[in-house]
Amino acid sequence: MTGNLFLKSAARVHFAIANEDGNARMWLYKDKGGDGVRLNNGIDGGGEFVFGKNGEFYSPGYIYAGAARLASDGNVWGTRWNANGAWLWDVIAEQLAARDTNINTRATWDWVSQNFVNDIFLGVEQYYSPGSNTISWIFHAPNGHVLTGINVSDTGSNSADNINGVYYKAIQKRVNGVVMTIAG
Repeated sequence: MTGNLFLKSAARVHFAIANEDGNARMWLYKDKGGDGVRLNNGIDGGGEFVFGKNGEFYSPGYIYAGAARLASDGNVWGTRWNANGAWLWDVIAEQLAARDTNINTRATWDWVSQNFVNDIFLGVEQYYSPGSNTISWIFHAPNGHVLTGINVSDTGSNSADNINGVYYKAIQKRVNGVVMTIAG
């Protein structure tokens, strides 16, 4: 044959390659207003390939480029990420697992809880009084403690108030479940 082959119709028209027994080995067609050119494997099976009119290509199975292939779920097989060939998702998962193992050996929650301060709080309240409000006195909170209150007595309108005593508490921290008073 020389020249062009035209199949004219307003309806679907198939171009077929058939066996001697009449079974179609391949169908090639495009519906009027359809989504693209379709290539069907006929009796051999395997589905239809579509060359979409929007430039897309559909394959019912893997798409191969040399030894590499694209799976229908989006995964890619190739030797780029493993010399023996591997699925891209598996290689990524291995890298993430290695990263997680590396991180987990450095700073697990248990390790952080065992080596760092988990909580800071004030201990039991204590009270200091010189015993009499008629003497002068000086009080320094012990190391690791903080003043939390003062006891004042009203002596009347013609005199200064008296300081009877002070309240203080230890500053404490918790590391690995152990409570310790901080050093001053």
